Amino acid sequence: MHVAIGLGELIASGSRSRIYAWGRGAVAKVPDVNTPDEWIHAEARYSAAVASVGAPAPRFLGVEEIEGRPAAIYERVVGPSMWDHVVSHPDQSAPCGAMLAKVQVELAALVPPVSLPRQGDRLSAKIRRATEALQTSADAALSLLPVANGPSRLCHGDLHPGNIILAKSGAVLVDWFDASCGELLADVARTMQLLIPDHGRCPAHLVGADISTLKVLADAYAERVGELVPIEPLTLKKWQAAEAVARLSEGASPRQRAALAWGAASLLEVRAV
Repeated sequence: MHVAIGLGELIASGSRSRIYAWGRGAVAKVPDVNTPDEWIHAEARYSAAVASVGAPAPRFLGVEEIEGRPAAIYERVVGPSMWDHVVSHPDQSAPCGAMLAKVQVELAALVPPVSLPRQGDRLSAKIRRATEALQTSADAALSLLPVANGPSRLCHGDLHPGNIILAKSGAVLVDWFDASCGELLADVARTMQLLIPDHGRCPAHLVGADISTLKVLADAYAERVGELVPIEPLTLKKWQAAEAVARLSEGASPRQRAALAWGAASLLEVRAV
């Protein structure tokens, strides 16, 4: 006998979707009204692909139609997000920052699925969308994208403490929509961007703690990632500047325009070197 399953409790909300309980041991990722259907299908493909090479990702179970929209069904991973853990235990911000770096570097050691998009293509597209919306030139940012050096790595593309679940079995990474094959240092630059305070407050994806707690975590992350991988400061600065502009394609609020100004200033500084 087929038993109909409906949405359960709301577990989490993001900028593009909401996560609901779905039956026993699963969750449904339901897109927001402005999220294209294809994004749900694309993320499902990426999640399945990275899991197949050993990445710590929730198991993709299928797609269901909910209220006329596709919703991706994943296994439910039990545990708090790393950020929720930090909010409840501020004294753990430094260890969690170090863990964030370790998880990212271990991910990059896996063989990336050939089906993932190329990081450079994704960044270029985001920069073009962001600068077009703000009626400014993309040439400076695009010309500063460092040339790929070495083998492609598996990059999450949106790795921050809110996208890591601390399960009993270990860290599990969620939200794989921005996954790509590319440079680890670019992924590091993206994470650094996601840990920057927003005008004296924690950014919208990391709410609930004060910026001093966030700074401890960010500093521990930067220190540990520098111990684990060789980082050339000028190359990192180029990636940070490009990522600052690219991020605006995700929505350009007045506060985010300040990030574009910061990115442009960094680009000019880098160009002068």
